[in-house]
Amino acid sequence: MKKLCNIIIMAAALVALSCGRPTVPAASEAVADHPAIYPDYVDVTIPCNIAPLTFEIKEKGDEYVTRLTAGADEIILGSSNVCPPTDEWHAMLASAKEGSVKVEVFVSNNGRWKAYKPFAYNVSSDTIDPYISYRLIPPSYVCYEALTISQRNLTNYDEKVIYNNMLGQTESEGSCINCHAYKNYRTDNMQFHVRQRNGGTFFVHNGEPRKLNMTTDSTLSAGVYPAFNPVYDVVAYSVNKTGQIFHTRNSNKVEVQDVASDVIIYNPVSNTVTNVSNNPNDLEVFPWWSPDGRTLYYGSAHFEVIDTANSVMKEEIIRYRDIKYDILRRSWNPDTYEFGPVDTVFAASRLGKSATFPRISPDGRYLLFALGEYGCFHVWHKDADLHLLDLATGSDWALTEANSQWAESYHSWSSNSRWILFSSRREDTNYTRLFIAHVDADGKASKAFVLPQSSPDFYPMFDRSYNVPEFMVEPVNFTPQEIARIVRGEAVKVEYSSTGK
Repeated sequence: MKKLCNIIIMAAALVALSCGRPTVPAASEAVADHPAIYPDYVDVTIPCNIAPLTFEIKEKGDEYVTRLTAGADEIILGSSNVCPPTDEWHAMLASAKEGSVKVEVFVSNNGRWKAYKPFAYNVSSDTIDPYISYRLIPPSYVCYEALTISQRNLTNYDEKVIYNNMLGQTESEGSCINCHAYKNYRTDNMQFHVRQRNGGTFFVHNGEPRKLNMTTDSTLSAGVYPAFNPVYDVVAYSVNKTGQIFHTRNSNKVEVQDVASDVIIYNPVSNTVTNVSNNPNDLEVFPWWSPDGRTLYYGSAHFEVIDTANSVMKEEIIRYRDIKYDILRRSWNPDTYEFGPVDTVFAASRLGKSATFPRISPDGRYLLFALGEYGCFHVWHKDADLHLLDLATGSDWALTEANSQWAESYHSWSSNSRWILFSSRREDTNYTRLFIAHVDADGKASKAFVLPQSSPDFYPMFDRSYNVPEFMVEPVNFTPQEIARIVRGEAVKVEYSSTGK
């Protein structure tokens, strides 16, 4: 027995020696190309507080070594899956601010090492907000109810469920949750909607949660797409009567159209709503406030029925490519609650295009929007790209460095106006993943990179789409069970007011 124990100890010692810290090969053959890696993090610009970027080396090999260096800091890893330790990673980024992390990849085949062309992570001193939230949606229209609103810590990989849609359902009655939003990136004023069973709006005002019934006889529907005013105690919503059509031979697959839509304002203090505009021939959607809270932006498409034998929905189905949105704005007086005349900010329809989802950078400089051929629901439109408009000069341009050949949409700004977060189908054309890009003071975007995960195998194995990403400076602290109790309870009825007060 003693001899057997000695053999086991010797074997363990040999294993320990073989598992020592990997080293860079003393001799290697230089390769002119960057290594093939997934995800593609080659020469991206990253915030100095982001979680470690993990990737898989896709080159065929027997052994792998990756070295990350920034000044005197060094991380050496010995696997085809490159997963830097979190603490060492953050220490390296701290010393590399406004510099870069050099990444060198070495691959061995039959004892012969190749050194691939190094690439870099350009490290910006512009920090990114520590939290984001998003919906996670299954791929099928028959099991969409198994969705969540979740939040993620961007400095690491921690993810928590804010609310699970299954908490409000029974075997026979389902529901849907959507349109989460926050005021000034904080969670003491926030909301999301519940559709079907337990329908209503989960609304938190100054830390106090309640459930609202936002339907009135004077508005088209309950509030749909929300925008908290950053200064004043009001929320803008579009109200929408929405339908869907499905393509059989079009890569865009799905069209989401509004038969009618308007913009309303909700006052959580008086618990009242009022119409901003309700022209039946104008389809208005996706409101957003200026940083000073005194101008309301939104998308608007003028659409009239040509063949009076058709319903509006039938006409829209037939002429779906004719529905093109411009971006408009109206001044707002917080003392009188009156809106000024309509001003066209970006006349996309004159270009034969459609512009939607206007988002103003918190510094007030830029308007970020999605531009496509038609319609307002660009998440399924392959041609949709992100564009930026300089509100000071009126010039606009495509964010070429951040865009791809597939749909980009549902974008948001970080609180310091230096990072954008958006959904894209570029990974596999079916699932939307979240991408991050830096935007400098001159409106130039960097190459976008996918939200880092703890393993590079995460996305190929993950069967959920990310939807409506929003930045946050703090997490939601209500538990899913606490929210469920509010959702299952009685809703407070909202009243209509012609004055908005």
